[in-house]
Amino acid sequence: MSFATFWIEDTLPSISTLPGFTAGPTSDWDELAEINRITPAEVTDRINKGHRPYVARMIGQPVAYGWLATSKVSIGELDINVELSPDDRYLWDFATLPDWQGRGLYPRLLQSILEQEIQNAKRFWIIHAPENLPSGAGMSKAGFEFVGQLSFTVDGEVGLAPYADSTERARIGADLLQVPLIESVLAPCWSCGGTIAKNPEKSDVEFVLAAPKIQPK
Repeated sequence: MSFATFWIEDTLPSISTLPGFTAGPTSDWDELAEINRITPAEVTDRINKGHRPYVARMIGQPVAYGWLATSKVSIGELDINVELSPDDRYLWDFATLPDWQGRGLYPRLLQSILEQEIQNAKRFWIIHAPENLPSGAGMSKAGFEFVGQLSFTVDGEVGLAPYADSTERARIGADLLQVPLIESVLAPCWSCGGTIAKNPEKSDVEFVLAAPKIQPK
């Protein structure tokens, strides 16, 4: 999985205005449960655990959603469960509703969250499966910098392999997730086979992104 970040001193890239687009925190739990395809009880449980839901709208109609973790990071695929520092936030569980995909809503939702939360934190973190071209492109367009790949090592441990030009940010990200920095990953994408990539470059991810396999967000 590719690991990306945005820091308070970074500059948000300019994205053209999309008429009718708005995004912000929501308190309509029933609507959120419907579009997120989870139960109202799950919505309540997430909120009670410090997760803040955002919904994007086009002329008032809900079209996309995402969650901002303020207290804890949970990455089930990698069995990571760690507390967040007051300076860190983690973005997760984003999706664009099927009828609205392909319109550039995802990067606009990400930027809206950054703009509204930047006074409350110094660093924002997010992951995605690197074979998911639309997701990775949306993160880059929103201003996130990819710092490395989260992967299992040949010994079955989770680690972060930093990109050559993002070592310092990768180190801080690894400390946040309580995983070691590593030199090799099992594969350059989440669903690839068992080849070992040593000292991955960002170009490795760009190569993998040429064949998206996951529904765009």
